[in-house]
Amino acid sequence: MHALAWRERASSPAPAGLVAAGPARHALLAALKGRDAAALQGLRVVAAPALWVVLGEAAQLPWVDGVRYCAPDAAAPGLWLPTWVAPALPPDLAHGALRRRSGHGAMLLWPAPELVLGLDDAMPLRAPVLAWLGKELG
Repeated sequence: MHALAWRERASSPAPAGLVAAGPARHALLAALKGRDAAALQGLRVVAAPALWVVLGEAAQLPWVDGVRYCAPDAAAPGLWLPTWVAPALPPDLAHGALRRRSGHGAMLLWPAPELVLGLDDAMPLRAPVLAWLGKELG
């Protein structure tokens, strides 16, 4: 299997999500727990073992040290990519191939760690979800 080549973007799209890996998850969880229920409305989360993705409007996303930002690609809205790089191959082709293999309509394609993460089942951020995320961190 070959690694996917990435290129720097000429201009960055507005973020519509953030990705927190490793220790940045602790800072993200603290920032989210510091918000009231109204400030969490509209935010959704997908949690993988070592990485969390929070989706929402740019103005609602917490700005936390160590997180990176993502956005859906203009040519392939179901494909979420980092805001600073894009795959070297056309995003609509990448999205079509990944959709056929994964069955997900919306997915994050991330360079480091390299992964494809389905976003279709993003959960609304509510107090019980924050409590669960806290338990997952240990």
